[in-house]
Parts: sequence; structure tokens; C-alpha cells
Amino acid sequence: MDSSLVLAKLPGWLRPHLAAIEDTCRAGFVFAYWPSRENPLSLHAFHKAHGAMDTYSATSTEDAVAARFRLEDLETARPQPLWYAAGTVTDVVAELMRLPPHGSKGAPRLALSVPSELWVPSIAQSSSSVIRQSWRMF
Repeated sequence: MDSSLVLAKLPGWLRPHLAAIEDTCRAGFVFAYWPSRENPLSLHAFHKAHGAMDTYSATSTEDAVAARFRLEDLETARPQPLWYAAGTVTDVVAELMRLPPHGSKGAPRLALSVPSELWVPSIAQSSSSVIRQSWRMF
């Protein structure tokens, strides 16, 4: 079924958020659902290009975070983002998609201190090795 037909049947407030997620699908992002695709509590999206990984996570339409990391920094115990944003799915995805490619003029280059919005929930901390393995697949 055409995705525009599916979007048309959804409540109006949800459409822009799902359209933003569809934009990232077309841009080549891959997705992970926690704890499972059948019963997701959060959505995690990843895209690797030009030596960096762009990522965003959402637990609701109103609670999303996005960040860009250097790929080599992901090997460290606590990688520092080059850029991050928090807000609605629509807002953080739009900001992330507007970033210039890593390494190009205007792209963020300096690592930032980790903001409190990028915390790892205690329930997921025990799965940190699984998370590290996941980004390598993409």
C-alpha cells in the first residue's frame, strides 16, 4: 500500500512525525526497535556516511533526541557528539537532515560534552555491548 494512503488515515497530529521518519528511510537510515519490533517502546535510527554516524531515538512524538558522532569516537567508552538536538520527532529529524555531510564546510567538527538528554536508561545499560554491536552492522 502506498505510504501516502496510510498517512492519510492517521490522526493529523501524527502525520508530520511519521513523514519525518519516512524522510530518514529514504535517506538510508536503518532502524532498531527496543525491546522488539512487535512491541516497541522506542525507535532508534542510524545512518553512517562520510566517517560519521547520524542517529536519533524517540520514545514518543514529543520525546526525541538526535546526534552526530565520528565513527572512530564510537569505539571509546563515552563518545562525545559533534552535534545534538532534543525535542519532537519532527523537529530533531528536520535539524539532523539539514546538517551538511560530515567533513564538509559548515558541518560540526568539535566534540561537545554529553548533554543530559543523551543519557542511557538503566534498563539499557546492561545491554550496552549489544548497542555497540548494533551500530557496527550499519
